[in-house]
Amino acid sequence: MIQASQGFQSNRTIMLSMMIGAVGILILGIQPLLLGALLNAGKINAVELGWIATVEVLGMALGVWIGARLMAGSQGKRIAVAACLLMALANAITPSADTVMTIAWARSLAGLAEGAMIAVSILTISHGAAPARLNAIYLTAGATPQLVFAYLLPVKVFPVYGVESGFYILAGVGLLSAALAVVIRDRLAPEPEEAGGRVAWTPKVVLALAATLVTASAIGACWSYAEPMGARQGLTTASVGVAITISLAFQIIGSLVVALVGYRLPFRLVLPGGVIVQAAAVMTLIAIPGIVGFSFGLAVFGFCWQACLPFAMDLVIEADASRMTAPLVMPLTLAGLSMGPLIASALVGASVIGAFVFGIAAFVTAAGLYLFIFRPGSAPPVRLASLDG
Repeated sequence: MIQASQGFQSNRTIMLSMMIGAVGILILGIQPLLLGALLNAGKINAVELGWIATVEVLGMALGVWIGARLMAGSQGKRIAVAACLLMALANAITPSADTVMTIAWARSLAGLAEGAMIAVSILTISHGAAPARLNAIYLTAGATPQLVFAYLLPVKVFPVYGVESGFYILAGVGLLSAALAVVIRDRLAPEPEEAGGRVAWTPKVVLALAATLVTASAIGACWSYAEPMGARQGLTTASVGVAITISLAFQIIGSLVVALVGYRLPFRLVLPGGVIVQAAAVMTLIAIPGIVGFSFGLAVFGFCWQACLPFAMDLVIEADASRMTAPLVMPLTLAGLSMGPLIASALVGASVIGAFVFGIAAFVTAAGLYLFIFRPGSAPPVRLASLDG
């Protein structure tokens, strides 16, 4: 039954779905720049910035969950078009919002729409022949424009068109995505009778989803406090920026490696090994001061982040052959990325090291969950097909 849904979309539809989903996650790479623009304009303060960022990411998680359920039906393409238009509208009204509450509502609507756009890709990935490879391709397609925009906005766009122009650019990209959604010909998900039956909420399914959430929480906690940690070690803002750019580049490399060759690796090895390596990378950030240790730790952290993420869906598909829980991987990941900073914020004070201690503990917990799931005597993995047969 696990292969029943293969072939329900053409390569053209798969490409369009990936492009729409890539626009949905574009905000994740440039959110600090855009919200920082609102901060510098005096529209929000530092505390409000954190809450608005969290509201948008939680909106994305909710949008993925709701979108995946609604767009699995016959009206999926129309809902996708509506989501793209809502994303454009929410970004267009953000610069003119004059109160914190109005900005928060605009960003929450943007997050909801962005999540629904991500769901377009998630449906393709979760019902595809090679989920890990498709997921890696999607993450690469999403991370590359993030890196480009992260460079162009502050260097080329903001000085000429103003710091709030980024929201209007996102609105324009949303309109282009709506046009892409209009020309999709295939269903966004297979027919209900092809989906593989009911969800079996076994302990393995629950533990697999829990491991995804815990891992994402660890990543979110450490990533959100990377800049303050660099400052704590005496690095300049420029040096920290270089280290973060290197990490973003290694995130793209990690996704590319999985998309090209790494998808053949067994996820029973990749998932526990990846979180252990990430814990070691975070320890490197703490223990080795200076730009070299900081950049190396962030690079390894970023590589493992994006290289391991695609395999989480393979694990869930092995645990639930119906694939009905596979679309939950992305909303749980987004929820974890937003929960991590919130939990870490309660552990930081004069020093931000508490955020990284929490991250290490969460990575170790995730490793324990994975090792328990893959313990000797557990069910063997389902063999997933490759895209090239």
